[in-house]
Amino acid sequence: MSSVILSPEVYPGRVNNTRGQSGSKRIEQVFTGFIILLLGIIIAELGFHFWFAPSVSIDKIIISTDSSFIYSDDYLLGKAGIGPEDTFFDIKTTLIEKRLMLIPAIQSVSVKKIFPSILKIDIFSRTPVGLSLISTDTGVVPAMIDREGVVFLTGYNLQSMDLPVISGLDFPEIRDGMRLPKDLCSFLEDMEGIKKFSPDLYGLISEIKFVRKGAADFEVLLYPKNYKTRIRIGSGIDEKLLKYIVMVLEVISGQPGMEKLEEIDFRTGDIVYRIQGE
Repeated sequence: MSSVILSPEVYPGRVNNTRGQSGSKRIEQVFTGFIILLLGIIIAELGFHFWFAPSVSIDKIIISTDSSFIYSDDYLLGKAGIGPEDTFFDIKTTLIEKRLMLIPAIQSVSVKKIFPSILKIDIFSRTPVGLSLISTDTGVVPAMIDREGVVFLTGYNLQSMDLPVISGLDFPEIRDGMRLPKDLCSFLEDMEGIKKFSPDLYGLISEIKFVRKGAADFEVLLYPKNYKTRIRIGSGIDEKLLKYIVMVLEVISGQPGMEKLEEIDFRTGDIVYRIQGE
């Protein structure tokens, strides 16, 4: 009895159909697995938002500020819009930073979330270089001014702070966050440098008065502590000039007739003395 072996060439259609069914089955299995995976992700996402996320509350809020910063933590949390109902995943750090930066006394702020339940807020306040006493319809209003010419903490009791008074400013209105003209900021930056690197020299200045010479030009009158003589300088100051001024004042302070000395002009290379009545 003879046997017949059928080769693929004899019945090609039957073999190809078997292969097609096997490929379709694999595709179906892959598609089914993908659907199951997608459903699992959706269920996990729903579980996270409706069960896990609402249960993760903020247990601790750490607020770090400068020692001279006067605002309370409750005030800052109110401005940040943080309430007891907010959860860890509800908190948007960038939004809180934007809200806190609306406080003019704040120079910069950083907000971080530390899993699972800590919120850390680091606040860096503006550094005042002087104190301005501004006359208004209701009286004199004190305000701080920093190196950028930003006016802040208006109306607070600031007279006790050991800062030079900044005068010669024209304020049609007074409000937190307003800025001085840009051309004055270069001098304020000079003052911040002296305050930072030569605090003793900075502490000798009682008052800084801006005197306008034109729309974009000015000079400065300095009123040193412990001396009745005012000092006239240009639109800038540094440690070297201030040391020179102090040296000249010490030399002439004991000389006769100096009680009539009204002003010393340091704007040029030569020192010019102005006597009262002349």
